[in-house]
Amino acid sequence: MANRDERLPDHRRGPFWRSQDGAALVEAALVLPLLVAIVFALADLSLYFWQKSLATKAATLGVRAAIVADSVAEGPGLTPAESASYWFGLPPGALCWPGAADQGGVLCPSFSVTCGPAHGCACPEVSCRFGFSQANLAPILTVMQAVLPRLKPDNLRITYATNGLGYVGRPPPVPVDVTVRIVDLAFDPIFAGLLFARSLPLDAAVTLPGEDLVTGR
Repeated sequence: MANRDERLPDHRRGPFWRSQDGAALVEAALVLPLLVAIVFALADLSLYFWQKSLATKAATLGVRAAIVADSVAEGPGLTPAESASYWFGLPPGALCWPGAADQGGVLCPSFSVTCGPAHGCACPEVSCRFGFSQANLAPILTVMQAVLPRLKPDNLRITYATNGLGYVGRPPPVPVDVTVRIVDLAFDPIFAGLLFARSLPLDAAVTLPGEDLVTGR
């Protein structure tokens, strides 16, 4: 049989049934954890985008330094000492732009080489004729660390790729696009990491056409 108070209207029930004391506390206990989680998640997200912006800025400064500094990759087409035979057999002065064949253009040698401290220099081809210069990487890294101090040499990859411009006989460096990449760098969320145990990547890449690739000019 139902309790007597349950059969009575609200105004005739006892004081215990009519009391609202503690209702707000219960509601707060339910809502507060969610609110705190949202606040901390937003804080983590803000910190991540700030770090991501710093990574992009560091890559921008790095590529601006790389296009006017001695190339990290040392080999034919990039360093004068190893480029004597780079244009062998091609008519001097011919345009390198393949689409300009009707203007005397020729298909000039091409390459793409990516360098980093961990693995030296690597090319898409099976063999790669480029060496890696740690000394030439140092000033680029220094410029980038000014805005991203925790950046390490192993977080850098620098790519030099011919862009089809220039002419046969152009002294090294041949026209290349230079790309500076930040890799294997992550942001560890302070709060969200406790929930999801996941890091967020801070990878960034910026490309500019190379200039003289000679430090001090």
